[in-house]
Formats: sequence, C-alpha cells, structure tokens
Amino acid sequence: MPESPDPRDDGGSRDEPAGPDKKPETEAGPRVSRIRVGDADILVLSVPLPKLCYPEGTTSAEHEIIDLVLQGLTPKEIAVERGASLRTVTTQLGTIFRKAHVNSQTELISTMTGNQKPEDD
Repeated sequence: MPESPDPRDDGGSRDEPAGPDKKPETEAGPRVSRIRVGDADILVLSVPLPKLCYPEGTTSAEHEIIDLVLQGLTPKEIAVERGASLRTVTTQLGTIFRKAHVNSQTELISTMTGNQKPEDD
C-alpha cells in the first residue's frame, strides 16, 4: 500500500545544508536554500538582519520611533502610526538625536546600521 502524503507537506521539497558544514542559525551571513514547488526550483536568499544597538539611555517608546525611522517613515508618518501629535514626535526625535549624538534622521539611520561616517581629524 502506498504511503499517505504528510498533511503538513506543502508539496515542495527543501534542500538545506546538513551535517558538519551546516552553520547555526545565529551565525551571521547570507544563506541560500532551494524550495521545489511542482516542477520549479525556487532559490531563497536569507540574509540575517543586524542586531540593533539602541543609543544608551533610550526608552522603549524611543526604540519604537527609531524602528519607524529605520523603516523610512517621516515624522508626520510616525505621528500617524503612533497616534501622536507631530509636535510630540518631533520632541521625541530631538531627544533621540541628543542621546545618539546625531543631528538628523539620516545620521541616525547611518549610526544604527553601522555606516558611521569617519570623524574629522
């Protein structure tokens, strides 16, 4: 009698690294895996995101704002997203900039993503 298909199987097969060459999930670096769906092979590139190191002394509310800045939102869009006034968000951004030693959202993004510009000598 033929085996019944696994109900959890979506019909695709996954080729992942195995054995001693397999890197742990926590190790940085991109990973390529192949998913077979029907007759097609689909390559999937997984790139781990860097762990964010928020500026010292920032609050959880400020972390949420930083996350929205990193998503590319403007202060007005952040205010709408958070249900806050533009003035409140602008004040919070000023506090974040002071704690992060930056002067703009662009500098904050650069600092948070590790693309700090070299300091002048």
